Amino acid sequence: MTVCVSGSTPGGVGVAQHPRTLVMTGLLVAGLALGVTALTLKAADGGHSALDTALSTATGFLFLLAGAVAHVRRPANPIGVLIAFAGVALFLEDLQFARNPVLYTIAVPLRAASSPVIAHLVLAFPHGRLRSRWERLLVTAAYLVVLGSGVVGLLADDDPRDLLAIRPGSDGGAFADRALELAATAISAGVVVVLLYRWLTGRLPQRRLLSPVITIALLGALTSGAGTALGDGHPLSHPLLQAYRILFCLWPLAFLAGVLRARVGNAEMIRLLLERDGTGLAALVQDDEVWKDSRSIDALNAAAGLVLDNQRLTAELEHRLAEVRASRARLVEAGDEERRRLERDLHDGAQQRLVSVVLLLRMTGRRYGDDLPPEVRALLSGSVDELQTAITELRELARGIRPAILTEAGLVAAVRSLADRSPMDVALSVGTVPRLDAAVEATAYFVTSEALTNALKHAQTDRVGVRIAVEGAELRVAVTDHGAGGASLDGGTGLAGLRDRVEALGGELDVASGPGGTAVSAVIPLVAEKP
Repeated sequence: MTVCVSGSTPGGVGVAQHPRTLVMTGLLVAGLALGVTALTLKAADGGHSALDTALSTATGFLFLLAGAVAHVRRPANPIGVLIAFAGVALFLEDLQFARNPVLYTIAVPLRAASSPVIAHLVLAFPHGRLRSRWERLLVTAAYLVVLGSGVVGLLADDDPRDLLAIRPGSDGGAFADRALELAATAISAGVVVVLLYRWLTGRLPQRRLLSPVITIALLGALTSGAGTALGDGHPLSHPLLQAYRILFCLWPLAFLAGVLRARVGNAEMIRLLLERDGTGLAALVQDDEVWKDSRSIDALNAAAGLVLDNQRLTAELEHRLAEVRASRARLVEAGDEERRRLERDLHDGAQQRLVSVVLLLRMTGRRYGDDLPPEVRALLSGSVDELQTAITELRELARGIRPAILTEAGLVAAVRSLADRSPMDVALSVGTVPRLDAAVEATAYFVTSEALTNALKHAQTDRVGVRIAVEGAELRVAVTDHGAGGASLDGGTGLAGLRDRVEALGGELDVASGPGGTAVSAVIPLVAEKP
C-alpha cells in the first residue's frame, strides 16, 4: 500500500511548491534589505540603546532564518513563509524612524505590523493554516484593528514628515493608540486561550511542537504585562521590559525548534501505525499535525508497509493455526470413532466368539465328562479358565478404549467406576456436573484415567485426590498425589497425547510435579471447538 498526499509526488511538488519558493525568496531578499535599513535608521535616530537595537534587529533576522529553515524542511507547508513574513513585518515597523517623508508616511500605518502577523503565525503553527472559525476571526480582527488604527493615526499625526495628515494635533492619534492598545490586549488574550486549549486537548506530538511557543508566549506576556503595570518609575519596570525583549528575540527560535522537532513525528507515526485497533493509519493520513513533506510521506509509506506486511503475516499465521487446531480436532474425533468401532468389534466379534467357545467346552465336559480320561477333563477345565481370563481381559481392554458407562451414564459415573476399580484409595470430589458434550466427557475421563495409572505405576503412594467441577463455561479436572513426583508432559506419550486432546478442544493441560507429589490439571471448555 502506498500512501499519497496531494502535492507529494515529484510532479506535484514542482507545481505546488514553486510559487511558494518564489514568495519565500522575495521575503528573504526584502527582509535582508529592510533589516539593514532598519538597523541604519535606529542607529541614526539616537533614541535607542545599543541593546534594544541589537535585540530588535536580531529578532527580525532570526525570524527570517527560522522561516528559511522551515521552508527547506517543509516546502509544502506555508508555515515557513509566515515565519519569514513576521521578520519582514518587524523591520517594516522601524521605517517610522526614517527622516524621509515618503518612508515615514508609509511606515505610520505599519507601526504595529508584526502584531497581527505573529498572531496569525502562532495560531497557524505548525500546519500553516487556520483550522477553526474562532482562529480566523481572531486573526482577521487583528489585521483590521492594527491597520485601521494605523490609518487613523496617519490622518491625525502632527509630525511634519506625515504627508497625508488631515487634522494634525487632533485627538484622533491618541484615540487610535488607545484603541490599538485595548484591541491588542484582547486579541493577545484570545490567542493565549486558543493556544492553551489546543495544548491541553492535543496529542503528544502536537504538545511537543507547541510547548516552546507557548512557554515563550506566556513568559513574554507576564514580563511585558508586569513591566507595563509597574510604570516607568518603578525600578523593576525596565528590567522586566528588557526581559520581554530578550524573550521576544527567542520566539523565532521556539518556532524553529518546533520545526526541527517534527522529525520526532516519524517515531510517533510508527507507534500509531502499530496500534492493534487498526485506527492509527487512518488517523495519521487525516491528521493535520503530520507535516506532509517528502520525508514524512516516506516514513509513513515505510511504516505502513511494515504494518500491512505484519497484518498479512499475522492473518496467515492465524489461518494456519486455525487449520492446525481443526486438523488436530479431526484427528482426535477420528481416534474416538476408531475407539468406538474397535470396542464394538471386540464386543460383538472376538468376545462373543470366546464366550461361545467357553459354552461349547462346558457342554462337552458335561456331556462326555464321565467318559473322558481325568487328564482330558483337567485340560478342558483349564481351557475354560484360561478363556474366562481372556474374556475378562478383553472386557477390561474394551472398557479402557471407551467404557460403555461413560456413554450411558456420563462422566461422573464413569470416574466413580474408575475409582472403585483402582487399588489405591481415591478421594473423589465431584460437584454438580451435568451431561456434557461427548468429546468433553471423553477427554476428562481419559485425563483422570491416565493420571491415576501414572500415580499407580510411578508415584509410590496409596492415596490420590480427584476433583471434577464445572466453573463458569469450563470443566476443571485435577488429580493430585503426594508421591515421588517426576511426571512431565515431555516424559512420555501418555500425557503428551492427553495435552493434544485437551488443546484440540481449546483447553489447557498442566502438570506440576516435584518431590512433594504431582498435580495433573486440565481446563476444558464446555462446548468443544468444532473442526
